[in-house]
Amino acid sequence: MNNPKIKMLVLSLTGQCNFACKYCYASEHNEGKMSEATAIMAVKLAAQSGEKFVIQFSGGEPLLNFECLKAVVSYVQQNSLPAVMQIQTNGSLLTDDIARYLFKDKVAIGVSLDGRPKVNDKLRLTKTGEGATDSILQGLEVLKRNNIAAGITCVVTDENVSELAGIVEFAYFIGNIRRIGFDLLRGQGRGSSLQPPSEVAMLQAMEQVYERGKQLARLTGYKIHFAQQERVKILCADSSHEFGHCYAMNGEAAFVDAKGDIYACSSLVGHSDFYIGNVAEGLEILLVKKVQEQIRDSMDFCKKCDDFKLCGGGCFARWYGSGVKEAYLSECALKRASIAQIKSN
Repeated sequence: MNNPKIKMLVLSLTGQCNFACKYCYASEHNEGKMSEATAIMAVKLAAQSGEKFVIQFSGGEPLLNFECLKAVVSYVQQNSLPAVMQIQTNGSLLTDDIARYLFKDKVAIGVSLDGRPKVNDKLRLTKTGEGATDSILQGLEVLKRNNIAAGITCVVTDENVSELAGIVEFAYFIGNIRRIGFDLLRGQGRGSSLQPPSEVAMLQAMEQVYERGKQLARLTGYKIHFAQQERVKILCADSSHEFGHCYAMNGEAAFVDAKGDIYACSSLVGHSDFYIGNVAEGLEILLVKKVQEQIRDSMDFCKKCDDFKLCGGGCFARWYGSGVKEAYLSECALKRASIAQIKSN
């Protein structure tokens, strides 16, 4: 086996967070802060192939370690690395200076939001147990007044699935949202205390989401894109992207925790079965291969499905967290709704 090529590098800048969301799968991550030296070693590791790769700043809340983020951005720029940079944030710590810095230095911004305020406040909480919507909206307002667009990631559980169309309306109301992605509950961390939506509820919700999106696009004159539909379009053009979303299965992922330990997937940090190296020593090729085989064998059932070519396969981390694949038929429903929409257009 050749040395693995890292296409997705996720840097957990800190396991600390100023929120206490009910479903957080990262709640058990190391709460230390990643040093600049550790972060740079990770980037060097990913850059070895010379090919394009993604750097995602994650956590916890990554803006709690903003200096480390800046060190990585500076290193990427100074060395002209072919890296696409992204941050997934709760938005509450965004200031005008931070927002302008991220925009100027081409760090794409994703903000987590799970619905209209009443819905979002049931799931996304501050440390004191209060709803976090006001803090999130303050951050989105910072972006808006600086003419910066953002994407939204909405985590779907059985508690908010019936209100998903509301996130589309809310996104148009906010005004600077250009992309919405739906991320089904993962069973790790605090997520183990919640339930995923049912298959039927998920299908109905996504049909409503797409219909509302069409209506609002006609009314406003601009279109908000949906991540799941974009994925189907890629597969329609080239169905060879089987499990293309799962960098871990393809041996192309490196999730680096604050200490510099590397795991195959952000949802599986701390599980020794998914440890694949350390930034100081690099990836352990045999461990990478072992994880690849475990994920591939576990998800082989997907290939028997008629929709596989336009679905691309399910998420191993969700199945692993639930313990039984039937618990995540809601993921199948999410993807089937997206496939149906693309086919109908």
